[in-house]
Amino acid sequence: MLRATSRQDVFDADVNALLDGVTGIFITGGDQMRLVSLLGGTQFAARLRKMVTETDVVLAGTSAGAAGMSTSMIVRGESTSHPHKNSVRLSPGLGFLKNIIIDQHFTERGRISRLITAVSYNPYNLGVGIDENTAIILDKSGNMEVFGGGSVTVVDGSKITYNEIAEVDDFQSFSVFGVQLHVLQDGLVYDYLQRRPIPPPNEFLIPDLA
Repeated sequence: MLRATSRQDVFDADVNALLDGVTGIFITGGDQMRLVSLLGGTQFAARLRKMVTETDVVLAGTSAGAAGMSTSMIVRGESTSHPHKNSVRLSPGLGFLKNIIIDQHFTERGRISRLITAVSYNPYNLGVGIDENTAIILDKSGNMEVFGGGSVTVVDGSKITYNEIAEVDDFQSFSVFGVQLHVLQDGLVYDYLQRRPIPPPNEFLIPDLA
């Protein structure tokens, strides 16, 4: 176990003793900016990134530990009723998840507006909002499966056709067209590489009444 309250604690850690032979790593919650400022650029973080890329080690995290895994992460934000330009602040994360932004305590704290804003900043990023008592498992083939008692909200901006976030003043609402939103419950799967939900085998199809 790595207990670190300063970067010196991370520098002093025996990386080989901590990580050799490890099959699973769990990053706890707290403050994602503090987490990244402690681990970023260290030998420990580099070794961890190499393990995730080259081995089958399981990397997991909760709350700030989940948010900090992204290349771009949410570090501050407001639970506003509508998206506005300054409703969220982004910062570089640890980089384990490419072009995915994780937001947590999602429905409980009304964070849909700030996730839409985060995706609107750069629609290359896929927004994933995770409720409490809920988890996702991502594999390298692109499957993201939902587990737990809540839901996972996916905000996909890849098909945005109009986005005025760069044109409005700070704290001003903005318009955006073409944002796709998906809500997944326990057992459902989303393909985060192809950006599409995978219908379950017993999917209820809405009849074509045309």
